[in-house]
Amino acid sequence: TGDQRFAEKAIGHMNAWFVDTETMMNPHMLYAQAISGRVTGRGIGLIDAYHLVEVAQSARILSQGNMIPPDQKESIVDWFSSFLTWMTTHEYGIEEMNTRNNHAVCWLATAGVMAKLTGNREVIDFCIDRFKNIVLPDQMGQEGSFPRELDRTKPYGYALFNIDAFANVAQILSTPEVNLWEFATPDGRSIK
Repeated sequence: TGDQRFAEKAIGHMNAWFVDTETMMNPHMLYAQAISGRVTGRGIGLIDAYHLVEVAQSARILSQGNMIPPDQKESIVDWFSSFLTWMTTHEYGIEEMNTRNNHAVCWLATAGVMAKLTGNREVIDFCIDRFKNIVLPDQMGQEGSFPRELDRTKPYGYALFNIDAFANVAQILSTPEVNLWEFATPDGRSIK
């Protein structure tokens, strides 16, 4: 909207989560979906970071509009850069990336938006390549369904969630040169 009041409220939340050392989240998810007495965290817990997609996208928009003070912007970008490094190098992140269902698609959306915010071209290119050559061909059936999601306990909900995540990836990573909305595998599978 260009209304600074809204930007200030969003920046206040971002400062609490990503800048203020008294309240900030650590840039990892080592303890996500822990099971008391069994595991301290799990790779599948990284799907909980999917909610950060909208936050990173908001930070990018506010940054482009010069609405975040430079020192705060640097701290926010640094936090997302650290999280992105963690999710692309830690065993939990790698495990999640290599799943063969909606978790892998959410990983792509999360890594993709954080890479765009932080200017990490290597991860952007990796995500685009992985979308085209691994995730889409592996997960989508010939008729456009998601067979692995349909085999789960709540097939309707999982299939809808997965197409939503696929759409997020296409929206986040598409450019005029690389349009993932129009991309099709050699045998015709596509978001479209």
